Amino acid sequence: MLRSFKVIGGSALAFALLLAVATQWPTQGTAAAAQAQRQVLFNIASNYEPVVITKVTLANTVVQTGRFIKPATDAPDATTPFQADDDWIQNLAVHLLNRTNKPIVYAMLNFSFPETLNGHMLRGYPLSLGRIPQPADFDRNGSPLRQRPGLQPILFRPHQTMVIALADYIDRIKANVEPVIPLATAMQVKVHLIAFYFADGMKWDGAFRTPDRQNFTWTKMDRNYFPGDVNLNWPGRPGWIDPQ
Repeated sequence: MLRSFKVIGGSALAFALLLAVATQWPTQGTAAAAQAQRQVLFNIASNYEPVVITKVTLANTVVQTGRFIKPATDAPDATTPFQADDDWIQNLAVHLLNRTNKPIVYAMLNFSFPETLNGHMLRGYPLSLGRIPQPADFDRNGSPLRQRPGLQPILFRPHQTMVIALADYIDRIKANVEPVIPLATAMQVKVHLIAFYFADGMKWDGAFRTPDRQNFTWTKMDRNYFPGDVNLNWPGRPGWIDPQ
C-alpha cells in the first residue's frame, strides 16, 4: 500500500509522491523474488516396496502425489512443479505408508539438494527414526551396531501412515546445506527411502533380508517376496485412500 500523506503543495508534493512510489516498489519486488517454482523429487515406487510416499504437502496443501509403477503403455506419474516461498523446505511434510503386515521400528531416509552438487559431493540431510531391533543389531564381526544416543523408538504399524515434517529438522538441514547454498534458494529437494527395519529383525534396503545371527550375515529373500498382500494399499487396489 502507498503511504498516506497530508495535502501539501509545490516541490514538497512532488517529493512526497516520489517517496510513496519508492516505498511501494521494494515490497512488490521482495514478494516476487520470494515466490519461485519448486519441486519435490523421488523415485517411482514398485509394488514390492514396503513403504511408499503417498503425497507431499506444503502447509497442508498437496503439492506432489505419489509416483507408482505402471504398465509400459501408460504414462508414468509425473513430478509436479509448484510455486512456493523461500521458506518452503520447512513447510514440507512427507507422508509415508507402511504397506506390509509387519510393524517397522527403524527407518532411514535422506533429503538431498541437487543444486549443491560439487563434483561427486551432494549435500543433504540423512534422517534416522527409531532404533535397530535386537535381532538385527550386529555388524559383520558380530559386534552391536553403533546407534546414535537419544534415538527414540518408533512403531510404524502395518497399513499406517507416518508424516515426516521437515520443520522438525530444519536447523540440521540448514547446517548441512548452507555451507554451499542458502536453503532459501533451493529449487529442488529429493527424498530417498534408504532402509526400513521390522520388529522381527527383517530389513528392506532395496530387497528384503532376514538376519542370520549365528554367522552375522543376511539372507536375501526371493525377489517376489512381500510381507503381506502385495495387492493391498496400492493405487486402485483395496485399502488405498486417495491422497488428495
